[in-house]
Amino acid sequence: MPVEVVGVKDVLKGLEFIDEDMRQRIRTAIDPLMRGVAFKAKGFVKGNDDVLSGWAKASGNPGTFPKYDSSVVRAGIGYNPGENKTFRNGFKVSNYVYNASRPGAIYEVAGRLNPQGRAPFQMTPSQGASGTYTKKSARSRALQQYNSNNPFASQQFVAALEPVTSQPKIKDIRGGGRKTKGRLIYKAWAQDSTKVYDAILKAINATAIDFNKKTEIKKAA
Repeated sequence: MPVEVVGVKDVLKGLEFIDEDMRQRIRTAIDPLMRGVAFKAKGFVKGNDDVLSGWAKASGNPGTFPKYDSSVVRAGIGYNPGENKTFRNGFKVSNYVYNASRPGAIYEVAGRLNPQGRAPFQMTPSQGASGTYTKKSARSRALQQYNSNNPFASQQFVAALEPVTSQPKIKDIRGGGRKTKGRLIYKAWAQDSTKVYDAILKAINATAIDFNKKTEIKKAA
């Protein structure tokens, strides 16, 4: 039985504009949510008196360890609408929240690779940054190369910070590993990501529904 395709020109015209329609729908849907992630991340920034003593008093000179300043960290967090693009293997959403300041980046990720700090020692914390320190294996490369006036500085620094937050596992969404852990934007994203993903899916479905309404395939009698 033959099949008659009605409205071929409309279909082709619709294909030309479907990407733009989807981009606009997604941006409209997620912009307020992503700005909310940035706002929430700013709220997680600790005050100058709430980090390890001395960090907020550092010199802050170029080339040295950056001085912690909560106002600088908050100012370095923002949202970029980005440019959503269509690729041969799918659609990429480039909207992102950023954490641009040096002290903010350190606060965000310090210790996610080495939870006990990058030092040839292990610590069993008792409270805050205090605890019992023991040497790692004498065969450790870190122990052989380590040279510092305060060998416990790295561990004390990380221990004084709150733990990093991991991202929840979401079905059909790729991701994971230590690069998805953090204390500011990653923490905010962990709390709000499901709402953003839902908004994207709804925007895509709305585009598909609208496209289907403008096209039609009828069987010939």
